[in-house]
Amino acid sequence: MLLLLRHSYTTKKPDIIQGTDNTIGLSDFGRVQAANVAARLKPFNLEYIVSSEIRRAQQTAEIVADALNIPIITYDSRLNEYNYGTLTGHSAKELSPTTLQKFLVNPVDDFDAEPFENAFARVGDFLESIDYKKNILAVTHSTILYLMMCYLENKTEFNVGSCWEKRRIYPTQNCDVFRIKNPESDMQILRNNYFCKMKT
Repeated sequence: MLLLLRHSYTTKKPDIIQGTDNTIGLSDFGRVQAANVAARLKPFNLEYIVSSEIRRAQQTAEIVADALNIPIITYDSRLNEYNYGTLTGHSAKELSPTTLQKFLVNPVDDFDAEPFENAFARVGDFLESIDYKKNILAVTHSTILYLMMCYLENKTEFNVGSCWEKRRIYPTQNCDVFRIKNPESDMQILRNNYFCKMKT
């Protein structure tokens, strides 16, 4: 069983595109959030943690690891947030429809961002590498979670429109917990101490 944890609250406003900015750490509230989610994770008997290499995810993973007395076995670049290029640091709410559409059509040339297909491939590679017989926690980022939903839906072809639509249908919060039983299953989200099915 793979549990996925979106990192906790940072020092940046929620609407700021953080991307791969490695200078951003957790706020005091975020540290409390991470400790609280660790208590919720205790019943799952996690064996170890894998984390994104990015600071805000690392700090979340370290708090959870200390609280549960389990190791962080690796910091995995496949879990790093999507690289938004020149959009990093901008307010997502203030992006014009024209800018967003331009980004979705050509993120590489127009914004020096990561090719969507590359991010999709690394996410898929991570999901296929997991031993689902073990209880593992992966600490990652919101866009990576949406890419994972897309991968579970269609492993061979990435659809950017579907990925962005999932943002509208399944808005994620900091420290949300998700579960994937195996690469053929749907992603589920933890709500009120039980997992709810998320249809992808």
